[in-house]
Amino acid sequence: MKLEIDSHKLGRLYDVAQGAVNSDELRREGRVFFIGANLPVYSTLETMYESYCQESSELFHVSFGGPENFEQNIEMVRQIKRNFSIRIMGRIGYHLSESQIERVYLAGVDIVDLPGTPLEKNPADDDNRTKSMAAFKAATEIFTRWSVVSSIPAGQSTPQLVRGSIDELLRNNVIPLLDFAGKSNSWSKEEISDSFRYIAAKWRHNRVPLKSVMPLLRLTTPFVLAEKTGYLREVIDKLEDRRILATSDLRRHLRTRGAEASFESAGL
Repeated sequence: MKLEIDSHKLGRLYDVAQGAVNSDELRREGRVFFIGANLPVYSTLETMYESYCQESSELFHVSFGGPENFEQNIEMVRQIKRNFSIRIMGRIGYHLSESQIERVYLAGVDIVDLPGTPLEKNPADDDNRTKSMAAFKAATEIFTRWSVVSSIPAGQSTPQLVRGSIDELLRNNVIPLLDFAGKSNSWSKEEISDSFRYIAAKWRHNRVPLKSVMPLLRLTTPFVLAEKTGYLREVIDKLEDRRILATSDLRRHLRTRGAEASFESAGL
């Protein structure tokens, strides 16, 4: 999959501040449903169902709230997975333990977006770096390959540090994403364009499959596919995507049954 930068999309992304992900908001953009996990579960499901019937979706992007809302957020994911057969991406802004990561996976999250290590290597951030690396290690062992991502807050740093973070994430089998939420006055269009070219080259070099996150990339990046696909190719791709999603759900089901059996054998 060859990606190219569309100058018009780049201009729009640069000139218009992107809305930050909100855990208390429900909105739809293109084929992506942005779902705040702090919202009331059942009324949110009703609204989603009405909208889903009107127009199909390719990705449900669920934004978790703070650690105090973890149980409610897990229930939101669980109910979405029960009622919709759509890939779920969960974005979590705090560090999780290994057991929490497994619960996120078993609830139904297919792609998890975890916070990365601090961009600047400050000794005061050593604890956060250790927690991030531990979370990445646990998540890459629990989730299917290339299903762990990390959104780099690019506008808050420098191009050099962002490139270093991209390389570090890929070494740990984590897909890096560039997050330019909110307009950044410190970056020029050329710097933003060069950073997107760099990350695309690194994705290609590491053979990172991007199909599962492509709906999000269409909205939040200036990338377009270099080659156009025909109708038959699109149908085949959709069937293959359904097969991958069904396989992922079966893998989760088997892991859930295994966990339940372990609890039963322990008398819990």
